[in-house]
Formats: sequence, structure tokens, C-alpha cells
Amino acid sequence: MFSVIRLLSSARLLRARHLPQPISFNRTICFSSPRRASESPYPPPEEMYSRLNSTSLAKKLQNSPEAMQAIRDFMVVLQNQGLDLSTGKPPSPMQLMKLGMKKEVREEMMKMTAEMQKAGIDLTDKDMIAELMAAMKKP
Repeated sequence: MFSVIRLLSSARLLRARHLPQPISFNRTICFSSPRRASESPYPPPEEMYSRLNSTSLAKKLQNSPEAMQAIRDFMVVLQNQGLDLSTGKPPSPMQLMKLGMKKEVREEMMKMTAEMQKAGIDLTDKDMIAELMAAMKKP
């Protein structure tokens, strides 16, 4: 009799090991801190516009209508390729790669770069970039 009970109990243990275990769902609570309204890190548009107009880049562009026209032409090509410049949102890296592969975009970019060089504008000049960044900072 003792062996029968032992056999039954071992059979139950074996069955219990092979049965699927109940799934427990532990829910974790995730939350993020609330965002509060804050001041923009940029000055008001009118102030930024007047600051940017006083930079050396703006003065060189004002003295070169050909460079200004090349910039406008480049913007038109970008818009024709589906890039919306009015949102203020920069294009994604993938969009930039796709645009860079298009012959029309590359040609207009080369024309714009050539016109800017004729006007004396070096797009890689660190001093010019620093001047632009300072003009866009909030005082």
C-alpha cells in the first residue's frame, strides 16, 4: 500500500512538471515627468532677424544678388523634390541622402556654392558660424 501511494505521488509530481505553468502578468507602471512650458532658447523673431542682418554673412549676401538668387533657386529645387521648408523642421538623414543622389539637387548646390565663393562667403569658416550662433542665442 505504501508503494502505491508513493507511486501515485511521484506520478503527480511528474505530471506537474510537464504541465504548462500558469502565466503571470506583472504590470509595471511607467511614467514620465510632466513637461512644463518654458521660454524659448531663441530671441523673438524680430530681434533675431535684426541680429542676423547685422552679421558679416548678411552683408556679403546683400552685396551679391547673384548669391541670393542661387539660394532661392536651390530652395525651389528642394521644394520641387518634396522637401517642405516652411515647417522649420530639418530634413531627416535619409531625406538628405535621397536628395544628395539626385542630379538636379547636386547641380543647384554646386551653383549656389560657386556663387557664395564669388561673394567671399566661406561656409566652413568657424568664425562666421560662431557669429551666426551668437546672433541666434538669447541674451
